[in-house]
Amino acid sequence: MLHLPSGHLEEGEALHHGAAREAREEVGVTVDPDTLALAAVVHHRQRPDLARIGVFFTTRTWQGEPRNAEPHKCGRLVWADPRLLPRNTIDYPAQGIRTWLAGTGYTPHHWPATTG
Repeated sequence: MLHLPSGHLEEGEALHHGAAREAREEVGVTVDPDTLALAAVVHHRQRPDLARIGVFFTTRTWQGEPRNAEPHKCGRLVWADPRLLPRNTIDYPAQGIRTWLAGTGYTPHHWPATTG
């Protein structure tokens, strides 16, 4: 199953710094947090008792060659056209990519049409 480089924030960590840290930890590249642009926010309902907010960033610059820096967690890295995602892309990050491509900024994902 394919996913984007991602993770959780450390205590006291700003979103853009966390995204840059995860890029370094997972794909071995150095990203200046100040070069990150907000791409999308996805409010994902994973199950009835668990929801999360995914914040997706883009950058056009980084230092280093992308590599699988966590082979114990990740089978391999692939480059994919965001408009033609492989069928085994996990739906939640795929929704973040679709939201970015649409330019809408935010989307609820797997929420009922109306909530209390």
